[in-house]
Amino acid sequence: MIAAQHLDYPAYLARLRTVPVQDFLKRTPGDPYPHGVAETILLGVGTAAEFDKTGLCAGLINAVALLSAAGVSRELLYAAGQQGLLQLPAAGPASIDEALGRLTSASLLTFSVDDATVAAHRLTMRVAVERQAHDRSLAGLGAGLAGLLSVVTESLAEPWQNRAAARDAIQQIMALHEHLAPYLGEQDAALTETLLRLRGWAIWCLNDLGDSFPQAIEYGQGLVADSERVLGDTHPSTLASRNNLAAAFRAAGRLDEAISLYERTLADSERVLGDTHPDTLASRNNLATAYQAAGRLDEAIPLLKRTLANRERVLGDTHPSTLASRNNLATAYQAAGRLDEAISLYERTLADYERVLGDTHPDTLTSRNNLAAAYQAAGRLDEAEGLRNRTEPGSRLSRVQTRAHRICGHGALACDDSARRHSDGTVDLPEPFRFRSRCEVSDEPSPAMADGAMRRSSVSPYRASDAKPPGPTRQDP
Repeated sequence: MIAAQHLDYPAYLARLRTVPVQDFLKRTPGDPYPHGVAETILLGVGTAAEFDKTGLCAGLINAVALLSAAGVSRELLYAAGQQGLLQLPAAGPASIDEALGRLTSASLLTFSVDDATVAAHRLTMRVAVERQAHDRSLAGLGAGLAGLLSVVTESLAEPWQNRAAARDAIQQIMALHEHLAPYLGEQDAALTETLLRLRGWAIWCLNDLGDSFPQAIEYGQGLVADSERVLGDTHPSTLASRNNLAAAFRAAGRLDEAISLYERTLADSERVLGDTHPDTLASRNNLATAYQAAGRLDEAIPLLKRTLANRERVLGDTHPSTLASRNNLATAYQAAGRLDEAISLYERTLADYERVLGDTHPDTLTSRNNLAAAYQAAGRLDEAEGLRNRTEPGSRLSRVQTRAHRICGHGALACDDSARRHSDGTVDLPEPFRFRSRCEVSDEPSPAMADGAMRRSSVSPYRASDAKPPGPTRQDP
C-alpha cells in the first residue's frame, strides 16, 4: 500500500493510527496477533476498495472471508460474480481476475500453487466478517452464498463421480456455517434453515464418499443438536439428520450408538409419518440392517420381510428401494444359512436391477456380486465364476464391494456408506436420508429413498422449487 500510494512511512503510520479497528474487531482472550496487525489489514481492505471503483475488491474479500480458509476456487467466485453477489451489476470472469490481482498485490489474498484457488489469512477473514456484521450486510451475502452452494450440491448427485468437487463443497458449506452462526438471530430463520439443509447434505455426502466417518460423526452430532433445537425433535429433517448420524456411527463400527439412534428414528417416524410412509420404511430398513450387522438376525429378518412387503405394496416391485430391500433380505437369509431362499431372492433382484438400472450401474454390480457369492457358498462354482467374469477387472465393482453406492429413488435418495460387506462378500444396503436441495417449505413429497438410504418424508418441509436454491440430502441402508 505504501508503494501503491507513494506514501512515506510516517504518513502511513499516521493513517494507520486513525483506523477505528475497535469498531470492527473485538479482541478476544489469547489473540496471537501483535498490536497493529488488525489495523493494517483493515486499512489495506479499505484502500483496495477505495482504488477499485467497481466494488469488486470489497465483494471478493467479503465472499472469501465467509468460505473456507483452505481456499476458494475461481470457478465458485466466477459463479458468485455472475449471480451479482460480489457487486451489482453482475461481474464476469475477466473483471474478477483483475480484482483478484489487485488483492494479491495488496497481500490480502494469495493464489494456490496452481492458481486455481485463492485464500485469505484467518485474521483478514475475521476482520472482513466482523466489518460485514457491523454494517449489517453479513446475512445478505451469507444467504446468497448459501443459495450458490445449494446449486453446487444439486450438481453432485453422485459424489463418488467427482470426489474432489464433493469434498470442496463440504468444506465450503461447513465454513459458511461456522462463520455465520455466531451472528444469526431469530430474524435470520430462513438462512438458518438453509444452512441446516446444506449441512445435512454435507453429512450425507461424507457418508457417501465413505472415507471420513469420524468427520461425519463430528459434524452430524452438531447438526442433530441444531436441528432438534431449531426444527423440533420429530421434524422430517431432524429425523433425516439423526438417520445419517446413525449411518456414520454404523460405518465407524459404533453399532450400539447406531442402533439406538435408528430405533429412536423409527419410533418417531412411525408416530409422525405413519407405518407405511416411505421414510418410515427406510428407517425400518436401516434398523434391520444394523441389527444384522450386530448379529441380531432374529430381529433383523422379520423387520426386513415387513419392509419388503410394504415397499412392494407402496412403491412397486421394481422401485429401487424395493430392490434394495429384497437384496437386504437375501443377505440376511444367507447369513442365517438359508441359502436356497437367499439365491432365489438374489436372482430375482439382479434381473430387475439389470432391467431397471442397466448392466453397469454400481447397484447392479453389487447385486451381481452378491449372487455370485451365494452361488459360491452353495458350491455352484461355475455359475459364480460366470457372473464374476461379467464384471471387468478394476471396474467399479471393487469400490462397490467395499462400500455400496447410492441407490436413488427418483434421484433423491442415496444409500449410505454404512453399507456392510459381509465376510462372504455380499453387501447389504442401508438407506441414507438425503436432504432435498431446496429452500422452500412445502407439503409436497420429496423424492424416494433407496435401499440403505433413508429418504425425506413426503411431508418434506423443503420443496423442490426452481425459484429458490437447493439444500441438503439424506440417507438410508
